[in-house]
Amino acid sequence: MEHTSSESIAAALKLLEEAAKQKRDEVKTAMSDKYASLKSLVLESEGSLIASLTNARDCACEAATHAKEVTVEKAHAIASEVDESVHRNPWPYIAGASVIGLLLGGMLSRSRK
Repeated sequence: MEHTSSESIAAALKLLEEAAKQKRDEVKTAMSDKYASLKSLVLESEGSLIASLTNARDCACEAATHAKEVTVEKAHAIASEVDESVHRNPWPYIAGASVIGLLLGGMLSRSRK
């Protein structure tokens, strides 16, 4: 009877081992399927993120170029207005430059003493 019960226990252990091996293979397959879908989702998200960042970069470059052009145009317009004003009536500008020069010279001479 011992021999039969040992054989029964061995058979039961073998059956449990086979069942565990089968379940392990099922779990591995399920996990690999989940990781494959997760990987494809990450790759899709990466592609859309790269596209979004590229689009944002392009928009920023266009905005910077436009701002530069507008700034240059405004600077030219202001310089033209000042040039016309100086040519029409130069004396206030000459007097202003003289006063500023005197003030700077006075401040610099005091700081040396």
